Amino acid sequence: MSSPLSDPGLSVAMPDGLRQRAPLMLLLAGSALLFTWQLDESGFANVYYSAAAQAGSVSWKALFFGSLDAANGLTVDKPPLALWPMGLSVRAFGLSPWSILLPQAVEGVASVGLLYATVRRTTGQTSVAVLAGGLFAITPVSVLVFRYNIPDAMLTMLLLGAAYATIRALEGHHDSGWLVLAGTLAGLGFLTKMFEAWLVLPALWLTYFVYGRGAFPRRVGRLALSAIALLAAAGWWVAIVEAWPIGTRPFIGGSPANSVRQLALGYNGLGRLTGSTGSTSASGGLGATNIARIGRVDLGAEITWLLPAAIVLAVAAWRLSRPRENGGAIRSAVFMWTTWLGVVSVTFALMAGIFHSYYTVILAPPISALVAVGSWLAWERRDKVRVRRLLVATIVLTTLVSGATVAAVGYELRWWFPVVLAAGLGAAFVVGRSTSERPIAAPLAVVALVATLLGPVLFSVATVRSPHVGSGPMAGPGRAATTTELVAPSAYGGIFGAYAPISDEVVTALATGSHDYRWAAATLGAKGAAAYQLKAGAPVLAIGGYKGTDPAPTLQQFSAMVRDRQVHWFIPGGTYGPAGTQIEAWVQSEFEPTMIGGHVMYDLSQGAAPATGPTKLTGPDVLAAEG
Repeated sequence: MSSPLSDPGLSVAMPDGLRQRAPLMLLLAGSALLFTWQLDESGFANVYYSAAAQAGSVSWKALFFGSLDAANGLTVDKPPLALWPMGLSVRAFGLSPWSILLPQAVEGVASVGLLYATVRRTTGQTSVAVLAGGLFAITPVSVLVFRYNIPDAMLTMLLLGAAYATIRALEGHHDSGWLVLAGTLAGLGFLTKMFEAWLVLPALWLTYFVYGRGAFPRRVGRLALSAIALLAAAGWWVAIVEAWPIGTRPFIGGSPANSVRQLALGYNGLGRLTGSTGSTSASGGLGATNIARIGRVDLGAEITWLLPAAIVLAVAAWRLSRPRENGGAIRSAVFMWTTWLGVVSVTFALMAGIFHSYYTVILAPPISALVAVGSWLAWERRDKVRVRRLLVATIVLTTLVSGATVAAVGYELRWWFPVVLAAGLGAAFVVGRSTSERPIAAPLAVVALVATLLGPVLFSVATVRSPHVGSGPMAGPGRAATTTELVAPSAYGGIFGAYAPISDEVVTALATGSHDYRWAAATLGAKGAAAYQLKAGAPVLAIGGYKGTDPAPTLQQFSAMVRDRQVHWFIPGGTYGPAGTQIEAWVQSEFEPTMIGGHVMYDLSQGAAPATGPTKLTGPDVLAAEG
């Protein structure tokens, strides 16, 4: 087989022209259609991040800090980078589901393009790159994430950009600059989801260390530059926030002591591994902390469809690539993708803290790349009986995994189980009979490929057709939201109470005179606060932050806000923490309740006596003033 590389080492000649670009254009167009079709059917999807985007569209300060409300009471529990495109989109186009969700779709298309470019760079094969990008696009968890407003969409795009830059650095031309770019993108990933972004660093840096050109000291020096860029890109925002006077910035949500460093090391760091920030059962019940978690059939609806094939074909790609031809480029890429897949999978499997199934979207790029590259190398050598048997076995294995997933968690798609099995086994039969002397027609090869991928395609289509809301969306059938209306705790609500749509009467009450107050209302926890804010278009203070457990504001702070006429209404119910429990008890003792549109509300405009009693909580006794 002739090498597509212009250099026998790591550089691949990249032909230009419309013929070469047409497959990429079709791939990107198809991905865009998949990620945007009926995009607004999920409404505001994750209202927590939607409210933060709305706040950022009104206040530049809220946009910079990632505040949940435009009055800058508390931030969300993540760094703000993923919120910036959403906030700017809402500022430009107005508040709507489209303006909230479209940035993630764009990030998805960019991610597909970056994976295409990375695979194309190392194989020189447009068809292989298109296959990798297509597999990535149709993975159900990819479809979910790139149609939803969660930070994982931007995180995936940044990590793929870092992977592409690393591959370019291996070519030896301007490798310092490419490594600096890789470090910068991974650093920006930290400003998206903190340390989760750095799970891929072992893959990127080890790949350059092992396969990079030059002597050992030179490679170490280039990696040191990449590390400096990483820390600079990750640290500039942290440094500004930590240096900002506490009294003039929002409370850092998710941190007990109002500190970004504490947020990074605790709630978004070691706490995810140790379980100190919440158990797995509280985040979807995705199994015990062991390596078998990634292979669970219910998680398979998200990511596991091609995982066994990726493992088998990674080994095959390593064995079949020839170092003296294009194997240098291919082997370095296989090493990078395999290390990425291994490190991230093990980390996810052992996480004892909060874990959502959509985190696995960052496993989709290495799985897709390994399947595409391994399949291509095996197909090129299918004249060898052992290789042809390997291809057939891989197709059968993929078919069995798909069939088991459809049968176990397919809900209304379960009747497709025999079709998935028949299609996959038929594809295995067709591939098993193909040799270079007895090739199958291209259309038949495409049919065989589609047949093998029928399971994930069905689940991706079901994901597109289903609305999703909340903090833990899942791909596939049977996971659709029952309603996309904005809901909040009803008159008898609470952490385990009923939620009800927000009535027009409540919206009118919140909007009336809202410009005379810093916050139109305050309520317990972020879910209700975000819904009220999106519905009324006025800032609502989320007491206790996302889970209601943040020590902000304290009872004394809140009573001072009421005294200074900064908060108009208090709406009970939601997620309770120490601060919220004390504040609700104080409000109920000082004010008379009013029933408005099915919601209990307290008008705080009349003022009250200063709060007394136990108020000492962890963290500084301060809540930012708008500056």
